[in-house]
Amino acid sequence: MKEWYVLRSKPKREHFAGALLTRAGLEVYVPQVKALRAPSRPPVLEPFFPSYFFAQLDPMAGELRMANYTTGVLYVVGYGGQPMPVPGTVIERIRERLAHGHLIAPTYRAGEAVKVTSGPLSGVEAVFDSHLSASGRVRILINMLERLCPVELSVGQLRHLDTSPRFAA
Repeated sequence: MKEWYVLRSKPKREHFAGALLTRAGLEVYVPQVKALRAPSRPPVLEPFFPSYFFAQLDPMAGELRMANYTTGVLYVVGYGGQPMPVPGTVIERIRERLAHGHLIAPTYRAGEAVKVTSGPLSGVEAVFDSHLSASGRVRILINMLERLCPVELSVGQLRHLDTSPRFAA
């Protein structure tokens, strides 16, 4: 019986490995999202989960083994050395959410002052460093023990730091 599995690919090889598995007759899903690289350029499609994609495999037909040995695939994701299937409802939800054509646009620039709005670092002021993925992971730099330390978090946990002067009335 076929089930969905997560496959880890070599960096930037999701589509290549997926195409090989598709040619072998397997159903493959590489979630993608539109991302802006520069304001003056058109959006590009990028993997929503860099270096990961999904394939529907039948373990009884040897498809797990075939997937593991496909060029570009590092391994089938699992737990305790055993590949673990992903419920089909998870794949459906990812497809539904990405079908709306969400556009992830960089709204922060390197060196810009930001404030963390949620999580353990809530309220901390930081400096924006870079966008890490199309799924919204970013790197900020926080001042800790007299040095800038990099921290990765979701872009949704940030807001622009209001640096305009305030006057008492």
